[in-house]
Amino acid sequence: MLEIERRRFGLIGKSPAEVNDRMKGTATLYHDWLIQDKTVDQILHEHPQLAELWPEGKDHAHLYGRPLAFYQQLQKLNLAAAWSRVNVPTLVLHGQYDWIMSREDHELIAAYVNANHPGAAGFVEVPETGHTFQHYLSIQDAFSGKSAPFDSKVVRLLTDWFKQQQTKT
Repeated sequence: MLEIERRRFGLIGKSPAEVNDRMKGTATLYHDWLIQDKTVDQILHEHPQLAELWPEGKDHAHLYGRPLAFYQQLQKLNLAAAWSRVNVPTLVLHGQYDWIMSREDHELIAAYVNANHPGAAGFVEVPETGHTFQHYLSIQDAFSGKSAPFDSKVVRLLTDWFKQQQTKT
């Protein structure tokens, strides 16, 4: 979550110094929420100066379109352990303009799977796509939700991968 917020602050035009300053408060906000299990309202009551850092403004029940419980449940999971148990062919895709997850996150998923089952996972960086593989012309467009006309490259990539899997069996 801290990586997302660092990228978001840059994408909304904050200077590197402002991003750094904001990250200190953001660390407190997310730690108190996801580790200490405090509500956003409790945190902002204790630290009113953090209110401007909360991405959803006055909506303290959602974050990035999802209920807060989604992130709280996700925090409790050990995703590295889960990916380490995968032993089937796995195609790990990352959109070039994904501002939510980093390329490294996806490369790690492939590495975890491959450590358990060598050669099972492949990683592909999908050009000109965002987190949901919509077509974008820049990371700023992806952040702003300004998608470009449909590009079938993701469909082709998936179709080709499925065909390769079929020929292996």
